[in-house]
Amino acid sequence: MISRNFDVLVIGGGSAGLAAAERTAEDGFSVAVADRENYLGGILNQCIHNGFGLHEYGEDLTGPEYAQRCIE
Repeated sequence: MISRNFDVLVIGGGSAGLAAAERTAEDGFSVAVADRENYLGGILNQCIHNGFGLHEYGEDLTGPEYAQRCIE
């Protein structure tokens, strides 16, 4: 078994969980994200309309595009 230690565990890999993980990492903490699915993005993966990412990335992105940027 592989064991790793993190300062923070974020439960949920949707938009809120990814935002929390990103901000926590920016503050210098090591972060792990756990989700019930085998992929991150949550409901964003189903939101194919535009309107995401304007504030964070300065671009008009679909939900899946926005989720991928957060994951990267």
